[in-house]
Amino acid sequence: MKIVKCLPLLAMILVTACATVPRPAAIPAPGKEIETVQSPVSVTVKTAKRSIGGRGFLVFRHPDQFHMAILSPFGFTVMEMYSDGERLTCIIPSKDVAYQGLLSDLPEQGGLKNWGLIKWVVERPPVAGPSLGAREIVMADGRREQIFFDSHGLVQRKVTEDGDEALYKGYRDVNGVAFPETIEMINRNGDRILIAFDEPEVNQPVEEAALKPKLDNVTVLPISEFRGL
Repeated sequence: MKIVKCLPLLAMILVTACATVPRPAAIPAPGKEIETVQSPVSVTVKTAKRSIGGRGFLVFRHPDQFHMAILSPFGFTVMEMYSDGERLTCIIPSKDVAYQGLLSDLPEQGGLKNWGLIKWVVERPPVAGPSLGAREIVMADGRREQIFFDSHGLVQRKVTEDGDEALYKGYRDVNGVAFPETIEMINRNGDRILIAFDEPEVNQPVEEAALKPKLDNVTVLPISEFRGL
């Protein structure tokens, strides 16, 4: 009888002990890089004028293809974005309209400019090197950036010379690859986009159709005309 009475208490002790054990740090496996990511995501956007958030999903394939969909609380698609190299497509299903063009053509207003940072955020960093800490490199567009590494050689922060910033937090081992739980993009104006990943699948096959925008029965306009949702 005493043993039976002690079982609930023992269970509580075990649960408490498990809850306080810190998750081991993810250490990158030599030679393993992120090739693809497929994941449900939570997205929060904060600007000087507004703050919005929602859930959706993201599909990414190295080096620069991605598809992100933002859903309403009722599961309807509010917005879809596709990137392929320097080309970005933004689809607003409720308006039967799509905006398409180069990243360099993104308008300052409307909140879409921030998404131009994604290509930079997902670029593979250089090797940390024996000293770890920070490294400064010259980017493809000629700008300089600093990359800050932790003691395991994982990227914690990237900053460009003109003030764009990316933060990577909560690394964990996913399919043998160190992957951050959240990525936050902060542009030079202080606007922020926070992407939180929920049970991501890393380096699994991605269907080609998942990365191609569907533009049937949609009016396609220049991306420079985008003025917000």
